[in-house]
Amino acid sequence: MSPAHAGADPAAGPQRGPALRENVRTKLRAWRLWIILALVLCLVVLLAVLGQSGDDDAALSPANPAPAGAMAAATILGEHGVDVQAPDSYQEALAILEDRGGQSTLFLYDPNGFLGADQLAELNGLARRQVLAEPGFAQLTELAREIRSAGVLPEQDAGLEAECSAADPSAARSIDAGGLAYRGPVTCFPASDRGNGPGSYAANDDGSVIVLGNSGLLANESLAGRGNAALALRTLGSTQTLVWFLPTASDIPQAEAPADFRTLLPPWVDPLLLWLLVVAALAMLWRGRRLGPLAAEPLPVVVRSAETAEGRARLYQNARATDRAVQTLRAAALTRLAVRLRLGPGSSTDTVVRAAAAAAGRPKGEVEELLTGALPAGDAAFVQWSQDLQVLEEEVTAS
Repeated sequence: MSPAHAGADPAAGPQRGPALRENVRTKLRAWRLWIILALVLCLVVLLAVLGQSGDDDAALSPANPAPAGAMAAATILGEHGVDVQAPDSYQEALAILEDRGGQSTLFLYDPNGFLGADQLAELNGLARRQVLAEPGFAQLTELAREIRSAGVLPEQDAGLEAECSAADPSAARSIDAGGLAYRGPVTCFPASDRGNGPGSYAANDDGSVIVLGNSGLLANESLAGRGNAALALRTLGSTQTLVWFLPTASDIPQAEAPADFRTLLPPWVDPLLLWLLVVAALAMLWRGRRLGPLAAEPLPVVVRSAETAEGRARLYQNARATDRAVQTLRAAALTRLAVRLRLGPGSSTDTVVRAAAAAAGRPKGEVEELLTGALPAGDAAFVQWSQDLQVLEEEVTAS
């Protein structure tokens, strides 16, 4: 056997395992805060991902099966041979309309006014028929110049009658009341009985531009009511292709979008921020290497509890604080008795006294005098009282 092997400690191998585990535990304790934060972050991300259903929940979306969606109308149109296209952006809608060469129907529902005047003007004339649901002033100006807004239609249980000779409204006969009122060369479903006021349906002379004042007619929850379905399907299904466009905030023109705050800063801010980031990283590295890792050191002195109690008693004796010592001993005794007698932490002193008297077989008055009576007079009485208190605790413990 070589000298190197002869001098090896046979216990070194078994001791490396516990030392390695202790080292791992030490590192885990040092990094426990960051580990907990990382786990919390992962949990938040996971809940956010799981919370996204993936379903389209936009109002009047052809892929939304909810009551406010319009999947029912889109499905019926598809079953009757209409190719329903639902573009995700303005550029995609523009490309589809241009590709169909004016042989399609454009349905536009933009209650938030995301599209600008130039975008609306670019859409004008690309489809054979333009159907606008509750359009605003800008949409009427660019896409339906012959039609004007005329207020609000009150909701009523009786509904609205067509009161016009247009083919689609006449086939529907009546629709649900409500929404906005419009006036145009062809006006149907007026709110007044005379039939000469603004209505929920307005169109130009040739029917190439139609305005629906009540977008709720297309919703899943109300499509089957009265003649809502007939009006919606005949209005939207006049061509082989229907471009169902619901603009979003991403379609806002770049010039009208809020400015990026970084564009308002001077050009030297970015290099300065990068320099500050580098300086901060170097400072953290310097301070970290200077301080080094935390080291656990054993305490130089281990003080027994008996010595601590004796030292505290000497302090009370030197200060002649007999009353303070009695109060401390009584409070500690009451706490220990409550625990041993299985009383709750909110138990009153009287409850502890009665339970202790019953457990020790003593009269209640005797135990009450010992735990809550007058202070002992003199050192001898104090020593006798403390011994009696200890005997009471021993009797209760032995019971």
